[in-house]
Amino acid sequence: MEKRGLMERLEAEGIVCAEGYLFEMERRGYLTAGEFVPEVALEHPEALATLHRDFQHAGSDVVVAFTYNAHREKMRIIGKEDLLEPLNRAALHIARQVADTVPEGTEPNLLAGNISNSNIWHPDDTAA
Repeated sequence: MEKRGLMERLEAEGIVCAEGYLFEMERRGYLTAGEFVPEVALEHPEALATLHRDFQHAGSDVVVAFTYNAHREKMRIIGKEDLLEPLNRAALHIARQVADTVPEGTEPNLLAGNISNSNIWHPDDTAA
């Protein structure tokens, strides 16, 4: 089946975009409370792929890369700032694989990145 873009889908019937990766990964025991950094993309990529497939099976049209809270400030707090880029790239890679792998006769999912809030940006501080 041919993959349609976002606007084409929105104009036709809309889209479903499942979220809640952070809390579901915590519930499944792959993430601990605190900084909530999604290290699961590096430590348990198969668990993250399974969650993406579960959301896909539930009807999500979009696979959202689990990069929420994977930013420099959070990574520095847990002493793993050096894993920032590998973590984000792994999360995107896993999401891409799942988005492109759908049951036969099913339209491929869209892929989206994910952003999170950050306390390091200040509009009056150009260095930040």
